[in-house]
Amino acid sequence: MKRLTILIALIIPFILCTSWGFFAHQRINNLAIFTLPQGMILFYKKNIKFTTEHAVDPDKRRYADTLEAPRHYLDVENYEKDIDSIPEKWNDALAKYGQKHLNTNGIVPWQIQRTYFSLVKAFASRDSIKILKYSADLGHYIGDAHVPLHTTANHNGQLTNQVGIHAFWESRLPELFSSNYNFVVGKAKYIENPLKEAWKIVKHTHSLVDTVLTLESNLAAAFPSDKKYSFSERNNTVLKQY
Repeated sequence: MKRLTILIALIIPFILCTSWGFFAHQRINNLAIFTLPQGMILFYKKNIKFTTEHAVDPDKRRYADTLEAPRHYLDVENYEKDIDSIPEKWNDALAKYGQKHLNTNGIVPWQIQRTYFSLVKAFASRDSIKILKYSADLGHYIGDAHVPLHTTANHNGQLTNQVGIHAFWESRLPELFSSNYNFVVGKAKYIENPLKEAWKIVKHTHSLVDTVLTLESNLAAAFPSDKKYSFSERNNTVLKQY
């Protein structure tokens, strides 16, 4: 189990260096492997293509599984005014809010714990396919937990007249500037309590929401409206984007 907990630790530093669209999720999973200890790195390097390509599977599942979407976020304001008032343990939260409220407003910290436990079971049964699947999924959910806009009900700036900020933050910026990011983060470290660490991440991430919104607002004010957006083609679709 100690090695599995290290797997969580190796993913976390890369989240601080990038953002979280398809491009970045795959980059995070790919680079994280190189921080693993000797007892794990050989297996993951042999399967690096899988964990990289399948880093986006949770996002793809959102279109087929109605229960998938809440696994990616936590709308803190829809739970409590103070994030510290949200129970950290699943059963306590379930008793306080009910299943419907949880499914509506997000469960990402608990999903990280669930996926971690699934990975533990996969290792215990020596099921290499499930090990890779849950490893890729775990990287994705931890990545999402580091996105400020995944921790607020104002997830796309719709409450502050900043519609489009979500894709700008988690897709457009890393696609344009990741070549200038510093990905040297050192070796993975052991995490004693994955759920507690997940909440630590989410709480820190949520503290950055106002900063993200303010930076975009100041940037938008400095540009003429006709220079704020551009159009590009992606998957045979023309998109309006920052």
